[in-house]
Amino acid sequence: MPQSALCSLPSRLRAAKPRYGEARRSLSLGSRQAKAAALAVGVCAVGVLSACDVTIRDGDVTNVSMRARVTQEWSRHYPLATGGRLEIVNSNGPIDVTAGPAGAVDISAVIEAAAMTDTRAKEILAEVTIEESSAPDHVRVATVGRRGRGGLDIAFKVTLPADARLEMTGNNGTLSAAGLGGHVKAMIVNGAVDLTAMSGTIDAASVNGPVSVKMAQVTGPMRLESTNGRITLEIPTSAKATLNARSVNGGIRITGLTAGEGTGRRIRTLESPLNGGGPEIDLRVTNGRITITGVESQRKSPESQKSPPRPPRPPSP
Repeated sequence: MPQSALCSLPSRLRAAKPRYGEARRSLSLGSRQAKAAALAVGVCAVGVLSACDVTIRDGDVTNVSMRARVTQEWSRHYPLATGGRLEIVNSNGPIDVTAGPAGAVDISAVIEAAAMTDTRAKEILAEVTIEESSAPDHVRVATVGRRGRGGLDIAFKVTLPADARLEMTGNNGTLSAAGLGGHVKAMIVNGAVDLTAMSGTIDAASVNGPVSVKMAQVTGPMRLESTNGRITLEIPTSAKATLNARSVNGGIRITGLTAGEGTGRRIRTLESPLNGGGPEIDLRVTNGRITITGVESQRKSPESQKSPPRPPRPPSP
């Protein structure tokens, strides 16, 4: 065994080879220290790490370094008809979508595998494929393989026409989108949903993560749901809608809007029209708070959106 493999082992685990009876007693007891020592020796003896980064203290193994990383890039450009639909599924990692020019979808992905050796990292990378299918009005992209296992991260970035419909499904990451006016459906396990400057209908849910939605305007129904995580919603103060909120373990807070009071103690419920009523906003949370905030509209005239003229540069000395 290389000397580096012994540097972190406590002296009591570096003792001479035990006698037969002692070895049997150690195995029968299944001691944590024996298991940890075996793990460290096995890792270091086969030369998995250039220097042993395994530390054993009181039988616990810590500081196992995943030094080897292998990265692969993937990108596609698809035509998409007006009002078309994009469906994207990511088994392990984030999806980030922004509004772009009409008529096309651009998707890129960075796939990173991490392990203790380059060989193992490449094996992990080889376990993943990206399936794709496209039609004039529907594009679907999905990662396949190694679902829910460690050592892998897949990050998608998407540019999508603002009027397109979007369906995102993911695990272990954040589903984010900005500036879209079509229907958006976002579902994730162990992650967050973050939607900003939206103006279409919304259907978003998270298991073990927060849901945050900021609406530029309310034009249709919305459904937001979280099992373990808060729900945060921003809508214009002038929005016409009907609130229907329910929190099993958590409060309901409304600011900047004229709405009724919530009822119930442990299970809080709120049903209230806003500005005379309109599309239903359905909010459901099991363990977490619901916060609804009214904000002034950020719409600006084309003239006000122009950047102010730059001041002249001072003359050079």
